[in-house]
Amino acid sequence: MRKKQLGALLLAGIMAVLPLSGCGAMPSTGNRTEESADAGNTDTSGDKEGAEGKQEDSNEKITLRIVDWSDGSAQQREKFHEKYMEEHPNITIEYTMLTVDQFKNTIVTMIKSGDGPDIFPIPGGMTLKTAVEEGWYQPINSFVTEDFAGQFDPRSFEEGVTHIGDEWYTITEQMPVIQCLFFYNKDVLEQAGVTEIPATYSEFREACKKITENGNGSVYGLIDGGKQVNRMDVLARSLAAAAGGKVAAITKVLTVDGRAPYDTEEMKQAMGFLKSLVDDGSIHPDTVNISAPEAREMFAQGQAGFLCQGMWCISPWGEGYPDLNYGVMAVPVPDGVTDTYVQGGELSPWIGVYKQSAHPKEAAEYLMALFSEEYGYQSSCVADGAYISVIPAINEKYMSNEIMKEYYRIATETSKIVPTIISRDEKANDFYVEVKDIQPSLGAIVQGIFSQSITDFDGQLKTLADSSTEEWKRACEAVGMDYSSLEFPNWDTKKDYTDQDYEELK
Repeated sequence: MRKKQLGALLLAGIMAVLPLSGCGAMPSTGNRTEESADAGNTDTSGDKEGAEGKQEDSNEKITLRIVDWSDGSAQQREKFHEKYMEEHPNITIEYTMLTVDQFKNTIVTMIKSGDGPDIFPIPGGMTLKTAVEEGWYQPINSFVTEDFAGQFDPRSFEEGVTHIGDEWYTITEQMPVIQCLFFYNKDVLEQAGVTEIPATYSEFREACKKITENGNGSVYGLIDGGKQVNRMDVLARSLAAAAGGKVAAITKVLTVDGRAPYDTEEMKQAMGFLKSLVDDGSIHPDTVNISAPEAREMFAQGQAGFLCQGMWCISPWGEGYPDLNYGVMAVPVPDGVTDTYVQGGELSPWIGVYKQSAHPKEAAEYLMALFSEEYGYQSSCVADGAYISVIPAINEKYMSNEIMKEYYRIATETSKIVPTIISRDEKANDFYVEVKDIQPSLGAIVQGIFSQSITDFDGQLKTLADSSTEEWKRACEAVGMDYSSLEFPNWDTKKDYTDQDYEELK
């Protein structure tokens, strides 16, 4: 399947060239000039000819409004914007960066008011089909060049993710890599007398105890962005998967023995593990109130020994904490568990052009520059360790960060492709549009454990599993999808789920 081939082929290509050795900030705005009088106020039909007609004067002063959550590459984006505006003196970039949670509410409000930014990503949990049907995006085919499209890894294009039929709506930000590995502060561990990198629950718990005791109220075992439900969801799913459970990737669903797999023994083990850290006092007390970027900063300042996040941490640490002495490790597993997995990264939609943008041509030109080698954004993100680019030539030329290569190696070795209903049933997109979230969600239950407002997580997990099962049945019936499509009886968690496996279920 494409997604696992990504890991193997990219890693092989990168390492052949480079030998292997050994998410929110405050809004950021570019320098303003005169704004276009009609920015964000165009015909609701999204007529391209009308929009292009307003852009005939190349000297027209316009403002491109961009909103996203790419805090892991903030420094690179700032430099890109400076260069872009220098070379396009008639264009002002108004860039706002939010956390993932802030973004979802903000963008919905902006779209409903008819005042969406020119360029913005799809919030997590929303499908491209829904976004297009609700008038969020317009195709970029007619605004970009063939050379621009030809530089992308073909595996970065996917029906329902970047394209609908022949229409190209969004560009994915990066090639998918798991976002749940654990970073560890080598100096903090050494000061606490932790000499071995923990691999199991008991080893990790003991290491956190030592760090917390040695920290005497100023340093703790684990910190994370507990304020962000999405990060807590990732934490729970990856721990349960690493324990051997059958768990879908974040925002996706599947059943095990006909039920939503939220109250399995593996999920209970994962939650019990997190609760044991809370009971020991090993979780940083600020965890429940901070975002992922805030947790990243506090980890770098030496306030915790461990942090569970993604590759996006590497670049800002290199910029802001060049002397940070840290490493990366796999997700801990229960004692005695071996040959396990975490859910492999999935390609996801990211950024596109607002259907009502008054400047779709300029917006598309911005995107072409953002993904070009000429302007240096992609190359600097790869060189600094922000992410794996969707442009293979840039990865081969610029990947040099040793922590990034180690993160990618561990991610490739420990992740497995998990089955997805979208690859099995064409009605799956309709199902995801129809299905309603159940509360408290998996991530919210983790938040409750960290805040100690939830003590009976077994009961909460059972309620979530029962309610989710009923809701999934209802949603399947509503869209005419067979509920059994959510079940993958031939799934072996120790192996990648392949196209052949899907064929066997037909």
